[in-house]
Amino acid sequence: MLRHLVFFKNLLKNFNYFDSIILVILIMFRAEKIYLPFLGRTIYFRKKTKDKETFKEIFNENIYNIKLPIIPNLIVDAGSNIGFASLYFKLKYPDAKIIALEIETENIKMIRKNLKDFKDVEIVQKGLFNKKALFRIEDPYHATNSFVIKEVSPNENYDIESITVDEILISNKTETIDVLKIDIEGAEKDLFEKNYENWLPKVKIIMVETHDRMIPKCSYTVMKTLNEYNFILYTTTEGTLIYYNMSFISLNII
Repeated sequence: MLRHLVFFKNLLKNFNYFDSIILVILIMFRAEKIYLPFLGRTIYFRKKTKDKETFKEIFNENIYNIKLPIIPNLIVDAGSNIGFASLYFKLKYPDAKIIALEIETENIKMIRKNLKDFKDVEIVQKGLFNKKALFRIEDPYHATNSFVIKEVSPNENYDIESITVDEILISNKTETIDVLKIDIEGAEKDLFEKNYENWLPKVKIIMVETHDRMIPKCSYTVMKTLNEYNFILYTTTEGTLIYYNMSFISLNII
């Protein structure tokens, strides 16, 4: 009972009182489709997946719920899974453009359902990487929230293509990204290992989950690279490192 009360209290940070009650009850009963009348939206889950676990990570453990020193206009959600982080950001920053990157087709279908009818949401089925590349998608843990990419040569069969942060900047005709959220199951090591010199100084806030249990020295690589630039590790939340680029952000307003 106590954990349900805690869940309800945390949901109130993002949802109406009555919508929060509905969420607690229907998630407890493993509903796949939950309509929230005050929000006017339906949230979708799948049975025998990690969907509810992912929802609770974002809306119960509140891994992205910190007061930002800026109002973001452009948020990149790399490793969007079924769209719950993008949903969180869109509820909190309704005027922001969200770019949701996800590699797996069934997850993409769920993102389209969970983010349906939101304005300024772009859903891209590509993997964030440090160069142009082709990948096979693998599921080593037999879960729906930990798909990984394996680079293959052009003459091999592949599932998806890469996208780079530089390409995102160019396609959106912008000089900066306000928030770059990264949860890409170990590929963050490659992202921060090379070819970051142009885009990294242009990101104001980075929220990154590292996966040393999957790829050794992920955390070391990410932190070493960010320490080479004008970033500070502002805080951590349940395994997510939150960095501020001090070229854009003043500690006086935090």
